[in-house]
Amino acid sequence: MLKRSGIKVCIRGLTLIGLLCFALAQMPADLRAADWPIYKGNIYFTGNNDEIVVNNNNLKWLFESPATVFNPVVSDGKVYFLDIKKNIYCLDEEEGKLLWKLDLLQVSAQFNATRRPAGKIKYPLVKGDTLYVSDSYAIYAIDKNSGKVRWARTGMPEEHYGKTSGAMVDGIYSDPFVSDDAILYGTRNVFMSRELRNGRTVWNNSAIGSYSGFPTFYDRYVLTQSMDFSKDRYSVFCLYADSGKIKWETVIEKPPVIYPPVVYKGNVYIASGAKLFCLSLESGQVLWSKEYGDLITSNPGFTEREIIFSVGNRRIVSVDPVGGGVRNDIDFGERTGPYFVTIRDQIYIAHSVQRNVGGRDLSFTSLKALRFSNNEKLWEFISPFPGAPSQPVASRGIMLLPAGNYLYAVGTEYYPRTVKGGSGYYKPGGEKPVADTALRPEKKEEPLEPVKREPEKTLPLRNMKLSVSDEGDKPIGARVSVKKWEKDRLVYSKEVTVSKPGEIIEVPDTDGVEVMANSDGFIPKKIVVNRDDDERSIRLERIEQGKTIVMDSIYFEIDRAYLKKESLDVLDRVVGILKKNPSMKIEVRGHTDSTGEKAHNQRLSERRADAVSEYMIKNGISPERLSAVGFGADKPIASNANEEGRKKNRRTEFFIIRK
Repeated sequence: MLKRSGIKVCIRGLTLIGLLCFALAQMPADLRAADWPIYKGNIYFTGNNDEIVVNNNNLKWLFESPATVFNPVVSDGKVYFLDIKKNIYCLDEEEGKLLWKLDLLQVSAQFNATRRPAGKIKYPLVKGDTLYVSDSYAIYAIDKNSGKVRWARTGMPEEHYGKTSGAMVDGIYSDPFVSDDAILYGTRNVFMSRELRNGRTVWNNSAIGSYSGFPTFYDRYVLTQSMDFSKDRYSVFCLYADSGKIKWETVIEKPPVIYPPVVYKGNVYIASGAKLFCLSLESGQVLWSKEYGDLITSNPGFTEREIIFSVGNRRIVSVDPVGGGVRNDIDFGERTGPYFVTIRDQIYIAHSVQRNVGGRDLSFTSLKALRFSNNEKLWEFISPFPGAPSQPVASRGIMLLPAGNYLYAVGTEYYPRTVKGGSGYYKPGGEKPVADTALRPEKKEEPLEPVKREPEKTLPLRNMKLSVSDEGDKPIGARVSVKKWEKDRLVYSKEVTVSKPGEIIEVPDTDGVEVMANSDGFIPKKIVVNRDDDERSIRLERIEQGKTIVMDSIYFEIDRAYLKKESLDVLDRVVGILKKNPSMKIEVRGHTDSTGEKAHNQRLSERRADAVSEYMIKNGISPERLSAVGFGADKPIASNANEEGRKKNRRTEFFIIRK
């Protein structure tokens, strides 16, 4: 029996809560490198998952929506974002082309005969091939490739998307997050965990209610808050993720706005009013608290061994995790509403700037890139159309900036050619946009003639012999990936299997081709193949406890701790190995050559080890399984008297603490 007025479903005397809406295909067990399981991407709230810096302010593409856009996330070459009219968009990350669009109002209308609005849409999440989106009363699981709804937390008629019906929740107040195979969130009366596959309840905790929300996670713990208005009490809770049982509760000062906490080195950092509190992750004890002169207006984040947050809706502040002393403070002026993304020591800050256009004061968006340690300005992008910013995110060296009705992709080596999904053509170099729809009343416009593009070139291929062996030169079977990059763009990619010595594989007939071998029980290794290489071999090192393995295929920008894109596929394989071996622990060791000052080399080696470790943490590896240490130039493996030796000494090592 379906009772529409209360959206309550009873079948055979049972009240159904969150029924499976249709059978899902088996989802991948491992979190992909491009997945976004939580608000701002990962447990450190940096706004990026891959550590690749955005090098310039070139506009790659822009996409125009009929309404204000917000909350972009990236996964497997696709960009997902929302607008305030409750539309969900999926774009091609490379070109900004619209792949699909879903009107959430049409979906939520199935829950209520009166078709009331869907409520505020929260931050989208991605795991595997599913996009999870929630509004104020429902969670929706959507096929990220097609835009088809797989299941929803609230009731749906069977004839729509083939769903069965379920009962409506009492108000989702938090941005849900994904941990392992569950999605967790808070409602007004309960904190809940549900299965990703079908939305069924794993557990719920009614002790946490009344605007409980904005949770985060760390290893096996969930950190969340509860504002109990009946008792005028605000509490921070630490729960066990698998059961929902409370590990500890700590009462702190009531905040005007609830922000999620961030966890670093066994401590929980949470903002309340003008104060930042530091709690023990183990006990919940308040270790210290410190005021910063005005309301804290963002969640804390972590980067470069510093805690960072916005203050007074105008300043970005970084503090020492021990004691909270201010290390840096940048003021952007009144009512600028800064949002930030951090990648190592670079910070990208989006804020409003006022401009007079045709006698009207309008808000535009400035996106500034700074080196946070010394406030060095690296570049600035000003939006060509009006619109205030919301939270940007970075992916593979591109910043995705929502501002007004536009989503901008900034940071490419290529200049833009067309406005994808919009109504105009934009030229770099200061020229005005041809289409200026945001500055004048809407009118029907003639479609623009598309800019002609050069056809994609097919790379010529050739045969090459490849052998893969262990340290004793014993042949082993391996999975081999072949990639070719041009100007930071992947132009060829193929995976093959090598099962015998001297097996013939196809590679692009050019220089600088990457060939990576991966085999179970071994650390992956990459080599670079040139056109005149008729035969090559790769020797893999076996994973053994107490062993130190040099990672030749992890690259950084010169004299910086910025990972290069070419490093990510090797690191992704290592992440996969760690997920398949949950007891394994490793220490990441950074080394430099002897060029330059000793203190600089020591700091650089530490930061590079941090970059590698934090990449893996952001992509699903428990921080408890990783450590990072830098040795500077103190442990050379070759002579520093020549470039060949110095190149060998500039290295990253993995020390296997436990297999």
